Amino acid sequence: MPQPIFIHRPYAAFYLHHGLIPVLLLALVLGLVASFNLDRALATAIYDSQGQSWALRDYFWLQSVIHKGGRIVFAVLFVALLSCCFLPATKPYRAPLVYLTLSVFLSVISISLVKKISGIPCPWSVSEFGGTVDMIEWFQGFNGTSGCFPAGHASSGYAWVALYFFALILRPAVKYQALVLGLSLGLIYGGAQQLRGAHFLSHDIWTLAICWVIPMLLYPRFASKPATAINNRKPTNQA
Repeated sequence: MPQPIFIHRPYAAFYLHHGLIPVLLLALVLGLVASFNLDRALATAIYDSQGQSWALRDYFWLQSVIHKGGRIVFAVLFVALLSCCFLPATKPYRAPLVYLTLSVFLSVISISLVKKISGIPCPWSVSEFGGTVDMIEWFQGFNGTSGCFPAGHASSGYAWVALYFFALILRPAVKYQALVLGLSLGLIYGGAQQLRGAHFLSHDIWTLAICWVIPMLLYPRFASKPATAINNRKPTNQA
């Protein structure tokens, strides 16, 4: 009898290693950022390095390539992923593909919804960085108005950390490579936006946290439906 690719593991251990520990680490990082005022410190360093302005706000590689181009890349990847859920050839992998699609979608939508009520300004809107409003930390916000928190564009990259869990279902051996891919995209998108003055450091960290927690919570529901296509292949006769 063919064995499924995914090997069941106790969910208590799963939530410990993929839930509690990562969340505590992210909470520690956010605590350090708040305690040492790293949002303001990093934004000040970037702002001063550009001649006390956001000179890179409209820089071609940041604005047109990474920002606008990044949105297009995300849209193309997401449509391709969604299409794969309906292809006959991918039917054996439908549950993991639906899981990945749903995780990515819920991550970016959740962040977009939070932005609509956070009321936290972008660095370029803050008076000490050339704007007109007072600085509001993430733990002081949520006044019901649209804001810059969390980092929306970074979510186009960090949403793909769900590939780690996708790989955990289908091919655990490449889970860390999948994680690095999602983290790299998030760092590129998020870093570009910080250089433009669009986000503070904590905005990106919160985006990563949300993009990790959503697929982590969905994982047990879909991990119970493993793909067996690879192991269903009949062995070939050896000469």
